[in-house]
Amino acid sequence: MKHALIAILFLRFLLVGSLAIGQKKDAAHQYSSITAYEGAIKYYRYYKQDSAIFLTERALVFARRTGDSAGVAAILLQIGMINDNQGEFDSAQNLYQQALLLFQQAGSKKGVIAATIRLGVVEVRNDHYDNAVKYFLDALKMAEETGDKYGIMEANYSISWAWLDQKGYDKALHYLELAERMNQQLPFTNTSLNIYNHFGVAYRETGNYKKAKYYFNKGLERSDKPEYQGLNITLINNLATTYAKEGNLETAIALQERALGKARSIGNYLRELQTLSGLAKSYRKKDINQAINYLKEAVALSREKKSPRQEIRMLQMLSEYSKEKGDFKAALDAKEREHALSDTFFYKRVEKNITALKAEYELSKTTARLKELDLLNKKRNLELENAATIRIIFITGLSLLFIIICLLYNQYRIKQKHNHNITKKNLSLQRLVDEKELLLKEVHHRVKNNLQIIISLLETQSSFLTDKALAAMRDSQHRVYAMSLIHQKLYQTDDFATVSMTAYLPDLLSYLKESFESKDKIAIHSHIENIELDISQAIPLGLIINEAVTNAIKYAFPGDAVGDITIRLRCEEGNSVMLEISDNGIGLPTNWEKKINNSIGFKLMQGLSTDIQADFHIESHSGTRITIAFEAVQFTKELSKPFQPELQMALS
Repeated sequence: MKHALIAILFLRFLLVGSLAIGQKKDAAHQYSSITAYEGAIKYYRYYKQDSAIFLTERALVFARRTGDSAGVAAILLQIGMINDNQGEFDSAQNLYQQALLLFQQAGSKKGVIAATIRLGVVEVRNDHYDNAVKYFLDALKMAEETGDKYGIMEANYSISWAWLDQKGYDKALHYLELAERMNQQLPFTNTSLNIYNHFGVAYRETGNYKKAKYYFNKGLERSDKPEYQGLNITLINNLATTYAKEGNLETAIALQERALGKARSIGNYLRELQTLSGLAKSYRKKDINQAINYLKEAVALSREKKSPRQEIRMLQMLSEYSKEKGDFKAALDAKEREHALSDTFFYKRVEKNITALKAEYELSKTTARLKELDLLNKKRNLELENAATIRIIFITGLSLLFIIICLLYNQYRIKQKHNHNITKKNLSLQRLVDEKELLLKEVHHRVKNNLQIIISLLETQSSFLTDKALAAMRDSQHRVYAMSLIHQKLYQTDDFATVSMTAYLPDLLSYLKESFESKDKIAIHSHIENIELDISQAIPLGLIINEAVTNAIKYAFPGDAVGDITIRLRCEEGNSVMLEISDNGIGLPTNWEKKINNSIGFKLMQGLSTDIQADFHIESHSGTRITIAFEAVQFTKELSKPFQPELQMALS
């Protein structure tokens, strides 16, 4: 199939003429790499298609001569896009599949992504949207894994195309916005124009004509270059359709006539059909006869280019318009031609598929038979060659087997003895680990009990204290409880190195709320992510929260005022942790920056922040907000389970 396609392209090239051949050969010698050829082919693809075809032939020769399989794949991709633009979707699909296989063999991930997207485009053109989206999503996943920004943009744009064709405008706009984010980070390409075009179509179809015209005009400003002529024509036609929907038929027709001239000048019959169809729609209410004339031109052009899909579409419109005019005979003739063409097109596709399957089946049978005969021949040759040596091999094998058995038995005995020693050591180590865990639990338990005794002693002394001393004593109780709760959480788990903030902080906040008489008028809200901190950071953090929440409860809501206190603890980028304590109370007093320096609680929070190397910040706007940012300490959990049998074997 590939060689036949190249032959056809070569014959088309010969028809250009000897003078053009000489000029093109001189131009082709300018390119010394596949990348340069690709750039030139993209430039000429819409501008001078014969030149683009000529360059693909030269590029294929160059890539094969240099052994560049990825280069061959890249040019096959370009040939496929040329055929795609001419409506030759089957040929394009075949070329894309060949390119995909070559890219996979060459290990070119970007190439695989590009070929996968092009296969999805063929499925869109054939209205197989489920298959198309599957290709696009596969390409998007590969692009995201490899960090290919252009691939991410192209895949998101292509998904939007599939949704746009199915009138899923919200989803189309969502994927277009994702594509546009990448587009802003990359150099301008034809995909940039396609994004603007699809934005315009989506907004036009949802009735937002102002935004639609903005994107179409944005595309037109940047597309009036030879390499973008095909997209330029599409943008003009879509802008014309927008004006037509607004009722401005004169502007729409003027734009479509301009697009028609451009399409004919570059010889792009698909864009010409697109424009003729648009003109017919614009003239439908203004002059039905002129609309029908444009459709007849489109039918004739489709027939001339042997494009049954397009001819069927134009015949459907012609039948509908003729019926609207009252010319029922012309409508019937168009409908009969449409049905006949549909039947022929369908049966040709079926016949083509059957022929291909038969050929593939016959080829597979022949190949299988040849392989079978080859295997039989090799088998006989091997039997003849090995007959004389079988006896020697058998005797040698028996001798080697006996030696190996003896060696294995000896190794087995050594291994058994070694494993016995390892088992004894493992049991001893396990006892030490168990003793260590029990001791650590006992230490944390005793520390917790001692801290609780301190709290009780402070409580006993409270009856002998004045108001200020009593408040100071209560603050001390809270601080001791914050540390006590840490040790309680540690001895209740098997992990003695870290403290779970989701288990610790809610208990601490609940205790603080219950400790004050104002608990019913103040609500405490917590948003705590699943974070585990080293004990060296957990204790200072608990004390900081204790001080901040205690101050908020005591001073932020004077009298019978009600309010909220919010505590947020979340992970930032890397190992960064952010603590935020805020309230919606009266805020800090005037000149609080000077007064606060004399506060014991403030000094304590600053000192604790310094201990964990945190950035401490306090502000007063519609309440008070304290933020603390620090890096979480990295820790490693030690193995505390007994050695398993498989570990014993590995050590042996």
